[in-house]
Amino acid sequence: MSKLLVITYPGASLGFRLAGVDVHEMKEGEDITPMLNDIIKTGEYGLLAVEEKFLAKVDEGILKRIRKTGIPVIVPIDTPKSWRGEEEMESYIARLIRRAIGYQVKIKR
Repeated sequence: MSKLLVITYPGASLGFRLAGVDVHEMKEGEDITPMLNDIIKTGEYGLLAVEEKFLAKVDEGILKRIRKTGIPVIVPIDTPKSWRGEEEMESYIARLIRRAIGYQVKIKR
């Protein structure tokens, strides 16, 4: 059975860990290419949720190889680096909902 792995920043990993998801923390600017190679070889993970900025540095050849096999499925995520204010958090959640359902949602209090 395939598992889910989240590759994210150290500040965003706690929520995923609390949900029982495997998490690998990476600092901004690190290259995830060697990790992706290991994941492809072992076949342990079927779904990867990866910060978009990490994917930008991955070699295109590896991404093509993943697309050919279809496993693991890579879902780019964009978590905020900090939860500064309630207003920013609400706009982030509204953007997530809009991406998921295709409609803009206004959050009322």
